[in-house]
Amino acid sequence: MANNAVSASARGASFLILLQISSRALTFGLNQILLRYLSPALLGTAVQLELYCISVLYFSRESLRVALQRRADGLQAVVNLAYLAVAAGLGVSVLLGAALGPYFESLGDVRYLRHAVWCFGAAAVVELCAEPGFVAAQQLLRYRVRASAEASATVAKTVVTVAVVVDASRRGVDVGVLPFALGQLAYASTLLVVYVGYMAGGVGEDGSSLLPRRIQR
Repeated sequence: MANNAVSASARGASFLILLQISSRALTFGLNQILLRYLSPALLGTAVQLELYCISVLYFSRESLRVALQRRADGLQAVVNLAYLAVAAGLGVSVLLGAALGPYFESLGDVRYLRHAVWCFGAAAVVELCAEPGFVAAQQLLRYRVRASAEASATVAKTVVTVAVVVDASRRGVDVGVLPFALGQLAYASTLLVVYVGYMAGGVGEDGSSLLPRRIQR
């Protein structure tokens, strides 16, 4: 049993390292393409929006993830607690978005900036909805599921962002930072779909579910 866990952890680490390398390479390629169509100032604004999204995710789930890794009272209990991240994300995204509103407005006249802020906030909440699937995969040492989810989400984000930018450029339409917002929403949605697709059919031999359930003692 211990050998199986060690082997699964080693394979999982290999998948995740490969994912990080490929993700960085894909992001680099994306930026090289976007530099042909967008100004550095617009790319800088997109980075600020991504920082907002990352902040929502960090404050909503990071401490909870650490706490859940140390629990040993059953898979369903861990899944149930993961929904706290979704509840926290709803509040954090609204409060942080409102607090950063004046700062985003000071960035200048950027098309669809307000829409992009709320789209990034919505993307953060959608990504948090995938948290029960993430913690279940972690508990069951299904690292391949995590690697598949994150790789698919990264590809979806890249394809959507580039497609919107190139299409807008060909039509001569100024879409501002909206392509990045749509790309982030595609990332979060793909992450959720893949986790649900892999894990929804019953995540454990004890009949645990990705949906919150009452735990029988």
